[in-house]
Amino acid sequence: MMRIRTRGELVSRSALSTKTVVLIPIAVGINVVGGALCSLLKLPLFLDTIGTILMAFLAGPWTAAFCGFLTNIFLALVANPVYLPYSLVSILCGLVVGYLVRAGLGRKLIGLIIIWLAFAFVNALSAGAVTYFVFGGATGVNATSFLTAALVVATREILVSVMTSALLENLIDKGISLFIAVTIIRRIPSRFASQYLGQRRSRVGVVFDEVKQERTPDQARGLGVESPTSIKSTSDSANEEKK
Repeated sequence: MMRIRTRGELVSRSALSTKTVVLIPIAVGINVVGGALCSLLKLPLFLDTIGTILMAFLAGPWTAAFCGFLTNIFLALVANPVYLPYSLVSILCGLVVGYLVRAGLGRKLIGLIIIWLAFAFVNALSAGAVTYFVFGGATGVNATSFLTAALVVATREILVSVMTSALLENLIDKGISLFIAVTIIRRIPSRFASQYLGQRRSRVGVVFDEVKQERTPDQARGLGVESPTSIKSTSDSANEEKK
């Protein structure tokens, strides 16, 4: 039986799409700033996936993949053309993180650790392959090239050296990126986050769930809100007066 969407559902879907489109440039901007700074300072990091992780949590895997693709395009234009072939890596990583989040791994700390490790390994293998087959083992974008050169001298194996340095770098880089992204997400107001999460909220609850504690009477008065205890006391007093 075919289900006909109501006008309200179509408007809601359109609004969500508009909100997502508005968020994409912000996420890409975060990625570009992080990547450009690391490239400029020759740091052994990239930090160009923070926005992609944000989109993976807020909008899903394909939006995150698109965000990663746009990031590499911009970085190739403003920082270094070397970033262009790695756009496929960013797409793959956006999909991996997005689907892991959708699977519910963002709800607990152990799940976030799994996301971090999967993210790092997938990026290391795919980026290492690009570095080896496209650039011959080194790009010179950051200090990782020096580590790769040192490993080549020690092992005489270019592919092994490239993959090893990529893995070491990504374990650190993706761990920092995930930590920053989760920290940002935890600061997002619940009302704003719920506009993007919708039915997926329960699957990424660890990031957005706020610790709900019963406020003391003093805290409630300070916020101008009556606590359950004060409401009960008022109710008891009213009942005694009636008696």
